[in-house]
Amino acid sequence: MKKMLIIIGTVLLVLGFNYAASAWVYVPDQGDTGWQTYNYTVGSGGFAGSVGFVVSNVIDNYAYSELLLDNLSLGGEGANQGFELGNLTGFNLLSDTMGTSFANVSNSVTGYSYTTYTPTEGYFFADLQSLYNGVVTSQFTNATGQAGTIGSILETALILTPGTTFSFDWAFLGGDYSPWNDFALFYLKDQNGNIVFSEGLAQIGSAPAVPLPSTLLLLGSGLCGLLGLGRRVKRRVG
Repeated sequence: MKKMLIIIGTVLLVLGFNYAASAWVYVPDQGDTGWQTYNYTVGSGGFAGSVGFVVSNVIDNYAYSELLLDNLSLGGEGANQGFELGNLTGFNLLSDTMGTSFANVSNSVTGYSYTTYTPTEGYFFADLQSLYNGVVTSQFTNATGQAGTIGSILETALILTPGTTFSFDWAFLGGDYSPWNDFALFYLKDQNGNIVFSEGLAQIGSAPAVPLPSTLLLLGSGLCGLLGLGRRVKRRVG
């Protein structure tokens, strides 16, 4: 019986109760992620278009959150990849009839956690904020399916030859409380203006529970059945 329990425990540890892993980083109320590095490797078809970075409020238009960016491997017209010109040259702040994206270039930002963020390289980084008069972001959603309200979007031209890796450093500073689960993500837009890829970076809130896969449930039931059979056999023999 002890051997069977060890087998069951090992299987559950390997497969895990939360079967699927998420790319999103979840932060508590008014939490932040610390600096992270994202890498995207393009396939054999390459890519030509633009990359966009989004930070968005959810439900309301207040208590803004922030997305910090630094050390882009490409973009910024090749001259301002790390924002070392001290401005947003080579980048485009999107606007619409509702408002304008807001971003500045800074050398220090302190979050609600009292963590102070400084550049990962050079002297400057970009700070996108989801201010109350920002652009509409309802076309984007967080990991739990909540649509954005308003925020900021920063884009730059991007050309990737097959197999090229595009990378950047980022940090998300959540300025609100759940269920106002503000979020940040990035996307790739082709030359026709179509978003062809997007990836969530971070949001306020907890990771949603992932249902146990049916195959794992069947395996667990089978192992439990074998354990019960072993007990019955032992009783008869004894």
